[in-house]
Amino acid sequence: MPDNTPCSTAAPVPDPTDIESIAADTALEILSNERRRYVLQCLPPVDNPMALADLADEVAALENGTGTADVSKEDSKDVYVSLSHADIPKLADADIVEYDQVQNTVTLTQNAAELRPLLEVVDDWPL
Repeated sequence: MPDNTPCSTAAPVPDPTDIESIAADTALEILSNERRRYVLQCLPPVDNPMALADLADEVAALENGTGTADVSKEDSKDVYVSLSHADIPKLADADIVEYDQVQNTVTLTQNAAELRPLLEVVDDWPL
């Protein structure tokens, strides 16, 4: 039976050997949004694309405190639209993710590793 918990596969920390520096203001702006933090938590390791629809289900589940099987189609659609029009483009502009519009997939870049320590701090310190 499949595991329906959101973000059930904990991604290992990407190898930080080839990272471009992310400006502090950009990093803080990215992490100031809970939905973008959920995206970073849910995406699999670098070079492992995830379908945007699956990512939307995972993020909606986290936002609703439920498993992915219990997410309503409306909630998932709302998250999908937000991700595709706002959050993923912002992450792509910062070179934290790559968005393939043809395949409709999202992939972490090597630069995402630079945010991992900040992400852990933000999770411990409510905004």
